[in-house]
Amino acid sequence: MVLEGSGTTNDGNTARKYFQEPSKSAQITGVDENLITRFSCILATISCGHKINHQKFDDYAKETARLFVHLYPWFYLPASIHKVLIHGGDIIRAALLPIGQLSKKLLKHVTKNIKD
Repeated sequence: MVLEGSGTTNDGNTARKYFQEPSKSAQITGVDENLITRFSCILATISCGHKINHQKFDDYAKETARLFVHLYPWFYLPASIHKVLIHGGDIIRAALLPIGQLSKKLLKHVTKNIKD
């Protein structure tokens, strides 16, 4: 059931729970726990709103991509995941603001303050 004021779907809440308990998520889904943990770290990093070391992010993301391909060579890497893992470091480097400051959540907050 969608909660009022919490968006139109529960996808965000479901994803947060999934990444908060990687061992339980791995047990339920059969996805490698280390891979879930790495994706959780990447998601938290790009959402944080702070300056990110683009080179360290790039190295970590590309290692995650290699792990993904090694573990699941039969599964097609979705375009959105490819962009984050392969091109995320370049996007972070070129961004004028920390990438997390460009999030939908921040825009909602600013819009709410403007309306008030």
